[in-house]
Amino acid sequence: MSNPFTFSNNVTPDMIDHNGHVHDANYNMVFSEAINQFNYTHGLSLAERDKLNYTLFTVEEQTAYLSELTEGDTFTITIYIYDYNEKSLHFFSIMTNQDGINIATNEAMMLGIGRTINKTAPFPKSFADQVSNYYDNQQLIEWPKQLGHKIGISR
Repeated sequence: MSNPFTFSNNVTPDMIDHNGHVHDANYNMVFSEAINQFNYTHGLSLAERDKLNYTLFTVEEQTAYLSELTEGDTFTITIYIYDYNEKSLHFFSIMTNQDGINIATNEAMMLGIGRTINKTAPFPKSFADQVSNYYDNQQLIEWPKQLGHKIGISR
């Protein structure tokens, strides 16, 4: 088991909405940035994408808001790979605050895209190998109930 990939930052004034906490769109932006940083450091940097004529597209995403962040709070996003195949990555990310409390979760499905054909294409070997290694060695966790959650009104 290796240390999971994490991305940390602080809540800045521009992230705050009229309710005095982080705006929902900003949660999605920082989750997206955390996944980008994961991909950049695991074989798909912007330079590697240009060289390989390859990229990733997000095709589905869901965020669950469990608590609030306010200006000045520190947060950490931990990236997990729930599942993957030769062209797809199913990320599950957990945001915690400075006290270790779960603030939000984010589930994202990404597809590998060959830029010359603008269609799904297998991951480049270097990236595929790093994804496989990360998946095989990531910390085992009990998946939160938010994973795969279907949106609906409780009756």
